[in-house]
Amino acid sequence: MKIKPRIIPMRDVSARFYDPERDGVTFTLLTTFKECREKARLVLSGWSSTQNSLGLVFGGLTHGINQRIYTDVMAGRVSTLPSSKYIIKICREVEAVWKKENPLADADSLRHLEFSMILLEAVMPMYFRYWAKDFQLVWKRIEKEFKVPMTVERPDGKKMKTFIRGKIDGSFGAGRGTLFETKTKSRLGEHGESNLADILPHELQVNIYLLYLWWADKKLPKGLLYNIIRRPAMKQKKKESLVKFATRVANDVKRRPEYYFVRLNMRVERKDLEKQELELQDMVSDFMLWWAGMAGHYKNSNACENKYGTCGFLPICSRGDFTGFYKREKVFRELADEL
Repeated sequence: MKIKPRIIPMRDVSARFYDPERDGVTFTLLTTFKECREKARLVLSGWSSTQNSLGLVFGGLTHGINQRIYTDVMAGRVSTLPSSKYIIKICREVEAVWKKENPLADADSLRHLEFSMILLEAVMPMYFRYWAKDFQLVWKRIEKEFKVPMTVERPDGKKMKTFIRGKIDGSFGAGRGTLFETKTKSRLGEHGESNLADILPHELQVNIYLLYLWWADKKLPKGLLYNIIRRPAMKQKKKESLVKFATRVANDVKRRPEYYFVRLNMRVERKDLEKQELELQDMVSDFMLWWAGMAGHYKNSNACENKYGTCGFLPICSRGDFTGFYKREKVFRELADEL
């Protein structure tokens, strides 16, 4: 029996909220689309959860702190390792910004915020001390937003325009620059750094950023400096005060900074980046055809639960329950937060 696919158009997504020609596509959107098309539809309809995971809160705050301090270095306002007092002052300013940008944060998110700040005020002064050479690097970009134009040809020959957009953590070095990408992780996986070294050449976000540098500088990037800050996994004891807990965390970081602060260097080869560019073009083409109603729409049940836990949109898909969700005003909130 021949079955004709039932295509669900994106009719419920307002063009005023999202238009790929006007708003482009991001790494997060492409990843969501690959993960589950129904999840992508809900995201592009503006639905967001009021909950923030500990990892998301900690990572966003860490990026904000790095942005403030590395920007001061690039601008020449800081040229040597700043005092712990200065770094903690920046931490608290970033905390104030987070509260302003997350007025609907629930109780769990606020607890994650408080816990993250305890960890960061203990960890970040030692991070910058450990990587003091960063203050001598020639920084070219810090938290730079970008747009790279792309064109997709439909099966009927018509062309659709869009662009890849994002925000890189940074780049440094004259001539062929080096991409600087920071990730906060509670664990590095079963095989640790060796596994990461195998994954990085194919990691979508990293390659999007490298392609941007190639496009912007008209020179093949020299490489990638992958900067990992481990989120301390220590637990606060029942009768332990926050001050004592922070002290215990700080002592552990001081005792083994090489565990908490890891960096991987990766060189870039032209042939590898050209291959990644072709794959990115295919991904964007798949997304744009789906958006235009020229490709199928379906749920991916394998994405309902994975190593990170249960999909946040499962209550909507399974029983139409929108409790704990709200319609956001900006389609790409991650550009303001971390991309």
